[in-house]
Amino acid sequence: MKNKAFDISNEYIVRSSGTSDGTQDKYFFENRYFKIDRYGGEGIAESIASLLLEKSGLDKKQFVKYIPCAINGKNGCYSENFLSEKEDFITFYRLYKNTTGRDLAEVCAKMDYDDAIEFVLGFIKSQTGLDVREYLANICELDSVILNEDRHFNNLGLIFDGNNFRTAPIFDNGKSFLIGNKDAEQVSELSEKIKCAYAKSFSPSYEMNKRYLQAYRTLHISKSTLDELDSIENKAFLDILRLTVK
Repeated sequence: MKNKAFDISNEYIVRSSGTSDGTQDKYFFENRYFKIDRYGGEGIAESIASLLLEKSGLDKKQFVKYIPCAINGKNGCYSENFLSEKEDFITFYRLYKNTTGRDLAEVCAKMDYDDAIEFVLGFIKSQTGLDVREYLANICELDSVILNEDRHFNNLGLIFDGNNFRTAPIFDNGKSFLIGNKDAEQVSELSEKIKCAYAKSFSPSYEMNKRYLQAYRTLHISKSTLDELDSIENKAFLDILRLTVK
């Protein structure tokens, strides 16, 4: 099926903030967010990640669904706005910055990964009353199978409705599947390419992040989950998943 095409004026552009090499210019148009591929393939990666989450049985409110499309003649994807008019999205980075004036990534970088996880859990709990163990555990599980290299603290967040906080749905999974990984491009074997991918926020090891929080995980991706993804056209993504899904 051919992807939908959209022509969107620059008056709808949203400049993304952050310190990540996965940062993209986005458009907000007709209550949807549109993202143009930066490295090539991010839109497909987003759609496969959301399809994987859907097939895993995770509640649809817990993740953002992405649809591949063309935007002003370039490949990308779009997603529906997950906020109502009275809601605000607040990243972990911004919450910490607004509260302390400090950079959460810099603070965590000085800690062992397990101490950093506990520090973030404690900070979020103290400021919002939320226990985000399940939220982080599910994200670490997802990132370990799609090899997300861009899960910085602006890609972790909360929704505030004026009275209460809740965790945001899982979003922004485009810098995955080795997309934009120059080290992986120098290696021929896929099993060796995978070793070139590193996690963010806490430990660079996907497995260590996942293992630390696994008791709180409600997201389970198995080999049988992959059997339901055979309809996707880009088999390179499936080849990676067959090696990363345990």
